[in-house]
Amino acid sequence: MNKPVFDVGRMAPFSKESEYSVLGSIFHPGSQGNLHEAMSLVDAEDFFTEVGRHTYQAMLNISKKGKPIDVISVSEELKNLGLLDKVGGIEQLSVVEDYIPTSTALAHHCRKVKALSIKRKFLQQMEPIISNAFKIDDDPSEVLDDTHSSIFRLMNEVESNKKSVDVYSPEDMAELGYKNAKQRYEAPEETGGYQTGFPLLDRYMKRLRDVNCIAASTGVGKTGLSLNMALNLAVTNVPVLYINLEMNIDEIITRVLSILSGVEIDKIDTGDYGNNPEDFKLVARFAEKLEESSLYMTDNTPKNINHISTLIHKYHSRHGIKVVIVDYIGHIRNDKLAFKENSKRISLGRYNQMLKQVCTTLGIKLIVVAQMNRDGEKEPELSNIGECWQLAQDADTFMILYYEWIKNTDKGDNEPDKYKQYIVNLRKNRNGVAPRNIYLNYNERTQLMTEGEMPSGKI
Repeated sequence: MNKPVFDVGRMAPFSKESEYSVLGSIFHPGSQGNLHEAMSLVDAEDFFTEVGRHTYQAMLNISKKGKPIDVISVSEELKNLGLLDKVGGIEQLSVVEDYIPTSTALAHHCRKVKALSIKRKFLQQMEPIISNAFKIDDDPSEVLDDTHSSIFRLMNEVESNKKSVDVYSPEDMAELGYKNAKQRYEAPEETGGYQTGFPLLDRYMKRLRDVNCIAASTGVGKTGLSLNMALNLAVTNVPVLYINLEMNIDEIITRVLSILSGVEIDKIDTGDYGNNPEDFKLVARFAEKLEESSLYMTDNTPKNINHISTLIHKYHSRHGIKVVIVDYIGHIRNDKLAFKENSKRISLGRYNQMLKQVCTTLGIKLIVVAQMNRDGEKEPELSNIGECWQLAQDADTFMILYYEWIKNTDKGDNEPDKYKQYIVNLRKNRNGVAPRNIYLNYNERTQLMTEGEMPSGKI
């Protein structure tokens, strides 16, 4: 007979010692501060034992009434709630009172209570998922979606459990401020972030910030700009994960090779190099350069926020990913975590906040690409960016890509009278100067973008 897949007979994880130690520290005379510290770290439902859960809730009730907390007041509150017998009466409360950890140990015990609570929640959420996994006819992708959702919901609790809410004293702030300033003074190259390959843009925004957003209208070149940034980073040994949600993998790799080699997309796509077969050798050479880069890319298979979060964690663990680019956020697929609000703007904002949280936790820089429902030819204003408003609020840098028509003053034979001048408008720049315009040279045939100079002849 086969063995069971998992042991259903195990006791749920908990620590009576930690639960009682939290309660005992609050019972201690003059322990109002202990209660407030505990309140910032644990809730009543985090306690597993009835003694712990009910006693802690009674303490919270008494505190709200402004009364002192001791065995007598807690026993009276529990009696009023009809719970005194469930916790073992006043005798059991007296036993709990004897558990008095040191002040420094209180936070440790609170975090342990919280951590074990999260583990129990995980086991509770996994139980129906495991049951569904045993069903022969169920789609495995649905089981995986449920698993992703459960894990992602609990990740936030895990991360918040690692940190406590602290108030920094003047001495603490002075020490931390000096330490950071000294570190940046001695090694500025290590604290400035990563360079996007656009020198003026990097200078304005002080290199790549924690959360960056690129917005543009359809067909203006937002993928071109984000791909150029990705390649500029990846060929300088900065590991980049490019979450491609729009193009199939063949299309986007063709663009990548075109940017690197300078060979037109149409030639690579059709295989027709005309009278210049050397172009193919150039593509082959840069395919080798791509192999040596630190660029990782997904296909455009529909992905929800849980899949994306899992990918970020996975590739950060495997390859030390330093930058994540999401192109573009509007293509994130809704799932069981989809938000009930009718406003797409709110959903985009929530997705962005979730991506920000994952990347911030892992120390990853985030670039989010978004689409604007506006004319790509007009100079942008934050007041008319529509669905991207929430993204602009949350981002450290918010840049809008657009173009203007410029009169071709140096027009030669068979050349057009005007051309498109592409511009990145650095509209928001936290801890820096904004707005600023950076003019771009954009070869639409190869997707290569470089910085240019301010043109004359604006139409």
